[in-house]
Order: sequence, then C-alpha cells, then structure tokens
Amino acid sequence: MLTGYIKISSCIIFLFLIIKANGTTLKVEETGAKPDSKTLNTIYIQKAIDQLAKAGGGTVIFEKGVYLSGTIFLKSNVTLRIEAGATLLGSPNISDYKELTWGHNVDRQPYHLIVADHAENVTIEGKGIIDGNGESFWQEYEKDPQDNMVVPRWIKAKKLKVSPLIEITRSRNISINDVTIHTGGGWNLHLFDCDVAKVRGINIVNNLYSPNSDGIDMTGCNDVIVSDCYIKTCDDAICLKTTEDSRECHRVTVTNCIIETLCVGLKLGCTESSKDMTDVTFSNCIINKSSRAIGIYVKDGAIYDRITISNVTANTNAPLIFNRPIHIMVNRWKDTSPLGGIRNVLISNFICETEGRIMLTCAEGGFMENIVLRDIILRYPMIEDPLPMLAGAGSSQFPKMQDHPEAVGALAAIVSENITNLVIDNLMIDWPQSKTIPQLWKHPERIENGSPRIHRVDYSKSRQTEFSAFWGNKLKGGFINAPLANSSSGEKIKFDLRNSDIQLTNRKTHD
Repeated sequence: MLTGYIKISSCIIFLFLIIKANGTTLKVEETGAKPDSKTLNTIYIQKAIDQLAKAGGGTVIFEKGVYLSGTIFLKSNVTLRIEAGATLLGSPNISDYKELTWGHNVDRQPYHLIVADHAENVTIEGKGIIDGNGESFWQEYEKDPQDNMVVPRWIKAKKLKVSPLIEITRSRNISINDVTIHTGGGWNLHLFDCDVAKVRGINIVNNLYSPNSDGIDMTGCNDVIVSDCYIKTCDDAICLKTTEDSRECHRVTVTNCIIETLCVGLKLGCTESSKDMTDVTFSNCIINKSSRAIGIYVKDGAIYDRITISNVTANTNAPLIFNRPIHIMVNRWKDTSPLGGIRNVLISNFICETEGRIMLTCAEGGFMENIVLRDIILRYPMIEDPLPMLAGAGSSQFPKMQDHPEAVGALAAIVSENITNLVIDNLMIDWPQSKTIPQLWKHPERIENGSPRIHRVDYSKSRQTEFSAFWGNKLKGGFINAPLANSSSGEKIKFDLRNSDIQLTNRKTHD
C-alpha cells in the first residue's frame, strides 16, 4: 500500500515539474534578476527565456521594478510580458550589447536590446515599459529647465548606438501588444523579412529631436497589421522599406494610429526602396506636427503598386521648411541608381492644415501613373514662399532641381510633373483669412531636413506669396474636378498647366 502511495506521489511531483517547466510562466526574479535598476540582469533574463524555450515555450514575466539589461534573444514560442510598473531598461554601456554580424548601416547598427532571429510564435506584451536609455548614445545637446529644446536643433548620435532597439529578423507569427517603448538610441522597432506580424496598441515616445528615431520600420515584410498605436518621435513614424539584403514587401495595413513626428507620418521607401512593394493600406490616422504627413518615395529602382490611403487628418506645423502634406516622388538616390515607378495610388478623405505644397514629382525615365487624390481639404494659416530657400537645398527627400527646375519652386497648393493619368477630384482650399499668423505657427527658427541650415522666417504677413490651386507639367490623361478650389489671391490662375493633356471641369479658369 505504501509503495503504491509513493509511486502515485512521485508521479504527481513529476507531473507538477513538467507543468511548471511548460507552465508556462516564469518570473525573471526566479532566475536571479533584480529589479533595482543597477544590477545587470542580461544573463538572468536570458536564462529564463532559454529555460522556457527548452521546455517548449511559455511566458517570461517582469513584475514591478526596473530591470537593467544588455542584449537578450527571444526564442520561438516564448512571450516577454512586462507588467504595469515594470521597466526593461537598456544598459548605458555599449559593451553590454552583443555585436551582431548581419548587414547594417548607420541606423541598423549591430547593437540591440531585444533580438528575435529565425523565431516563430514570439510575443512582446504588457502594460510596462521598454526604455532604450537612448540619451546614453547621444551627444550633448542644449536644454531648458523643462528639459525641452531651447530652439529646434537635431540631436546628434554617438558613433556607436543601440539601433534598432528591438530587432525582429526573419521571423514568423510575431505579436507586439500594449507595451510602451521609450527613447531608443535610434530606430525603435524594426521588423526585417518577417511574415504574419501584428503590432497593436503600443506607445512609442521619444524626444522630438532625437537622432534617426524611427518609430516602426518594416523592411521586406509580408502580411503585417499595425493598429491602435500612439507614436511620438523625431524621424519617420511608420515606414515600409526594402533594401538590397531584404525581400520585397507585400500586404501591409496600418490603421487607427495617432502620430506626432517632425519627419514623415506614414511612409514608403526613400533611400531604402530597392525591391517592390504592393498592397499597402493606411487608414484612420491622425498626424500631428509632421514635416510630411504622407511620403511615398522610390529612389532605388523599385516599383510600388496598389496603395490606398484614407481618412487621415494632419497638420504640418513642424519647425522645418518645405513642409508638405503629401509627397509622392520617383527619382534616383545616386546617379547610378535605377529609376523605378509608382502606380495605382488612391488617397481619399484627407484633411490637412499646412503652409506648404502637395508635391507629386517623377523624374524623366521613371514612371508615375494612375494617381488619384479625392476629397482633399487643405487649410492654410500661412503660405510659405519656397523660392528664397531653394538655393542650397539638398535633402534626399526633396525633388532634385536638375530633374524638376520649375516644379521645385512652383507656387501652387498641388505641384505635379511627369504623371500619366492623374485625377484630382473634389479639392477644397481654405486660404489664410487673416493677415496675422497664429502664434503656434511662428517658430523662431526653422531647420531643414538633411541639412544643418537654420532659417529665420518673416512672420509679418500670413501670405509670403500667392499660390494657384494647381500647377502641372507634362501630365498625360486624367482630370481635375475642383470647382470650389480657387487661387489664394482670387486673381491668379486656378490651374496652371504646361505641356499637359488633362481634362478640366471648368475650362474658363484655364489660361
């Protein structure tokens, strides 16, 4: 009888151990971690991850406290849960991060806080904080007593920095939910060549002048959903990319996000546009203080196809020059770069408060076709005159003057060049109603994307120049239906067309 009892007890204990190992939860303090913000917990956190991965999977839990760490590697079937009141804090010492070897550039450095590589079914979740300790990797910058910038200045990074803070590479079935990400050294969250990823309800909060602090980057990813996120950052908030070492990018949707950025709110490409992108939707977003609310750029030969953007409200009240509500551009990154193209883009239900111009520009030899802007409302608290600032402009995200000598300085709410089948349907413009510029738009100094130049603008009048509603050159096919869109002066030509064959709904306004 006793022997039988011992056997049963042994089985129960063994079963308990199996359940605990597969049990699927393990507090990092159980493996030795200390939430005192001083102890380097890298080995203890990694021990918890490895233990659960070996047992088939489970959840690593961070309870209240601050857990200092270097690089940790997330494994298949493992969840990191950072509970409310808990902070995973990146070490301020670059030597505490493992130097990885895959291809990188100045922003994709070999140092990260959280890495998942060739993993499946990985999750990062919880109401806690992942703090990148980014200021440890920045050069000194001027602050006021409220820890804000005295005047707008780009903060510069040190040569070595932790960027991206979270690097998920060649992985599948990824979920990142609810966490708050603070102050990465550069990029915050990067998905590279991943499939089936869901990013939902996260907060990303950075200094608005922090160096290259992209919010969410997706390079060569397929089947991605980003929703219900709050992002405040200096650089691109949400950006799709393709690089020479990545795959193409297909089937990505972004919805229900609130964004504050001094760069681009919703973006495709730019200098990282080597491979094609298709089937992308952006919807139901609010974009605050952006230099460009929407940016679609091909500079490395890719082809973009089937892109829809809808239900976006925005303003471009950033302390920069050449702010644009929407910019779609095809040109070359380098003289040797191939020219690509953009087709089948529909932007609808877009409202923006701005001082700048929507720009749609394609260099000769590339192509831009089937571009539709429908139900667009622009409100101007002031009109910026771009002409005095053009000399010396050198941003990679601004049209090249040699490609577009007239378009770069064209004075119109919408500037377009070298497009086949362009549709502008229901454009309304609210020009400045007062001679006085609202105080919120009077930035003492304005900086320039990709340049150290500082500009001091004369705010004595709200109309620094007058705009037509539309300027176009080398347009083939399509139509403009904008009977309620007038020039800012009421005297200038509404639709200034050159070398173009495009249908107008009101030919009496065409010179």
